[in-house]
Amino acid sequence: MKKANEYEKPMTIHDFLKEYGTEEQCRQHLWKMRFGNGFVCPKCECERGYEITTRNVMKCADCEYQVSSTVGTIFHDTKTPLHKWYLAIYLITIDKRGISAMALMREIGVTYKTAWYINKRIRAAMKLADDKYKLDGNVAIDEAYFTSFKQPKKAKSKPKKRGRGTSKNKVVVALSTTKDGKPKYLKMSVVKNFKAATIVKFAKANIESGANIITDGFAAYKSQKITQNYFHEFENFDKNDGESNMKWVHKIISNAKAFILGTPHGLNNGKSLQVFLDEFCYRFNRRNIPLLTPEKLIASMLQGKPLLYYGEVKG
Repeated sequence: MKKANEYEKPMTIHDFLKEYGTEEQCRQHLWKMRFGNGFVCPKCECERGYEITTRNVMKCADCEYQVSSTVGTIFHDTKTPLHKWYLAIYLITIDKRGISAMALMREIGVTYKTAWYINKRIRAAMKLADDKYKLDGNVAIDEAYFTSFKQPKKAKSKPKKRGRGTSKNKVVVALSTTKDGKPKYLKMSVVKNFKAATIVKFAKANIESGANIITDGFAAYKSQKITQNYFHEFENFDKNDGESNMKWVHKIISNAKAFILGTPHGLNNGKSLQVFLDEFCYRFNRRNIPLLTPEKLIASMLQGKPLLYYGEVKG
């Protein structure tokens, strides 16, 4: 598969189908990606194996464990043909807005349940790709609230809360910036609350130790636990201040909300919010790449672990 910079223009559907329009073309490509750099048995770590062409598997020379190109990956146990997976990945990467499960169902000819599952698996691969990296340098942190499209009926009779006392979905947002304040990379995580311990846990998982964290004056950010691993400075955000370190965080939060109201058409509940945020961050962090390449996303899917229908890791 050609990389983005090898195309002057985005890969057309004609180009794609010419290279990956059949099951055999996709199978051979996936096989090459999985075993092209050598075989390592996932059971005994032996590096010697041989191909059983009649079954499309590699057999370990020591323990005789047989491995297909999909076993142990995000493709694990799929009953959907590979050429439909490839087409789904192409459609998701070719459009910066992504594609909804309903639209994917129509485009690749599967049930809605299958389209939803494929979309969820692909977003899991996006998260896996971003989890390899942590933010460093100057990192602005803020909290955000995302509203579900459908609110519980009983919530309508109660006065609506605003700000940090709201019952909306809570999200911690961290954005690394250049020395002159321009955005670099983004992390977003759904959390249960904005307590100091939650903020510290998020920081340890997503920000390199020693980074310079910038926050507003919210009490949770003043915890001494944060200063144990990071430099920390406070800033009172002013939307009219063009030099503010927090301005890009606020703008990106607005863009993320617009993204979720776009292709996913809002949130029926908060359960799917994280996967949508994962996709938004994946796209944002690669915004300077001329075209998201299907090959890189497929590589991440081969490195991921099998998932159950609702997204839990299998096994």
